[in-house]
Amino acid sequence: MLIVSIDIGSTWTKGAAFLADGVLLHVQRRATSPTTPWNLAEGFFTVLDDLAEQSDATEALRRGEMQLYYSSSAKGGLAVAALGIVPEITLETAKVAAYSAGAKLTKVLSYRLTRSDIAALEENPPDILLFAGGTDGGNRDYVVANARMLAQSALNCSIVYAGNRAALDDVSEALSGKDFVAVENVLPEIDSPNPDPARAAMRDIFLSRIVRGKGLDTIIKRTGVEPLPTPLAVYEFAHCIRKHVPGWDEFVLLDMGGATTDVYSSHMESPAPGTVLRGLPEPVVKRTVEGDLGLRVSAVAAAESGKGYIANRLQELGYRREEFDAHIKRVAAMPEYLPPDTRGRAFDLILAGNCIAHACARHAGRSHEVSTADGMVRVQVGRDLTHVSRIIGSGGWLARVDDFQPQSSLPALAVDARGKSVLLPQRIEYWRDRDYLFPLLANVARGYPEAAARAGIQSLARSI
Repeated sequence: MLIVSIDIGSTWTKGAAFLADGVLLHVQRRATSPTTPWNLAEGFFTVLDDLAEQSDATEALRRGEMQLYYSSSAKGGLAVAALGIVPEITLETAKVAAYSAGAKLTKVLSYRLTRSDIAALEENPPDILLFAGGTDGGNRDYVVANARMLAQSALNCSIVYAGNRAALDDVSEALSGKDFVAVENVLPEIDSPNPDPARAAMRDIFLSRIVRGKGLDTIIKRTGVEPLPTPLAVYEFAHCIRKHVPGWDEFVLLDMGGATTDVYSSHMESPAPGTVLRGLPEPVVKRTVEGDLGLRVSAVAAAESGKGYIANRLQELGYRREEFDAHIKRVAAMPEYLPPDTRGRAFDLILAGNCIAHACARHAGRSHEVSTADGMVRVQVGRDLTHVSRIIGSGGWLARVDDFQPQSSLPALAVDARGKSVLLPQRIEYWRDRDYLFPLLANVARGYPEAAARAGIQSLARSI
């Protein structure tokens, strides 16, 4: 049976047809088409018909001759705002839940909402507001006050409440006039994160409400198959690799695009003797996304984020800042632009190194030493990636460019602005998704987890 996978991106809709042979997957053909943002179904069915080699591939689906899996990150993906109380506790857990659902965080709010907070949400409403706060039986005053502020607002988006169970009745009553759903607390106890119910609720909202009006509802109706947000598919694919491919239980996966840089890491925390862990437990597979770090749409913001890194790289290579700034303005205005000359490609390499270094530094944890009565103690917050050696580069640019090496950029951010050690990978093996198959295999992994995971690792090219 033909297995078809399609990923609807903001610029291109791409797909591949596979045949399964036991625990192996073989690529039969590839197809791409410009994404049709006014109606995502048009570009989608162009690719589907090409892959099926039929004028109407939906007939093959109805006859059971073909299986279809697809995902979408078009129109910016799933936009989520997170609201909690203490940033380092319940709010941090809400962020983990949003990221693992494949969302892009558009706003993060803590403590008691202000009128300006509400105005900002109303002006740029997210698809979903993930409303957390307080462990079960803990502080409820902030939560109830925030619910009443939201109830009086003109905010028109889905609200998922995943906070203090003791406040649930008051919150539900206050938000009864909104598009509201309540799930289990993301942090029922201080050291027991519980992100899965909130993640499942956000996925259900994506499928039942958000896809309407973008053409995805047409695809669902004609194919009988529901999509996933692309980042959620890749997040689950990272779990599949960890589970099904021997020796790949720890790795970092980089997905850099024109607007964002996503970082996924698979890592089981095992602190060295004498290390004190602070903060919430880290998930085994973690995702973060940086909306200001991208090669095209976010190029201006990315260049601003890494002024020091970029200045040093320009000086090393003998280029002037004015030339680089002109390049940044050009690619931001023309996201499809591919520089034809050596200088332009060098500027892309510099900006890519900056995006990867800063995205990884934000993803990784921090450590520092403190003096105690028993001597010096190492304090760690967040995940320690120093001994994670394997890094995978995916996304259009990273898949295409064979002379990019992350190990040349990560050491520049080994120490943060407060003098703390950034726990980044130190001895790196870089593997490139040269055929740009990871998003497509991530879709297929829903039905063929082991075969897709093995095919993904087998398709990688080791950079020396």
